[in-house]
Amino acid sequence: MVTLSENYTVLKEFRTKFDPELFDEKIVQVLLKYDFIVGDFADDHLRLKGFYHDRHIDNKSSKKASKIEQYLKESCNYMCPHYVLEKIQDEPQRKKRKGKYRNNKKRHKTQ
Repeated sequence: MVTLSENYTVLKEFRTKFDPELFDEKIVQVLLKYDFIVGDFADDHLRLKGFYHDRHIDNKSSKKASKIEQYLKESCNYMCPHYVLEKIQDEPQRKKRKGKYRNNKKRHKTQ
């Protein structure tokens, strides 16, 4: 079984510890597209919500990472246990270029 919690790093834990087994049970495919996931507990049930980096192009203002604290204040119980995870980004693979500059090297004319 693949554990999705290995793809995330814990940024913040407040009044709870991150439980990878519970996270892997609760996570759904649609949340994997987000850069940050907030897990908060309401009535001993884990709720997950996703957020993007602020620099993300197609980003609603309510889904920006800078709105995480506002979400915790407005949508969660006061002082509720929660944690914030950030997706571990792989090194971006460089696209191979086609054409005469495919190796990104300038070719010098020979005389």
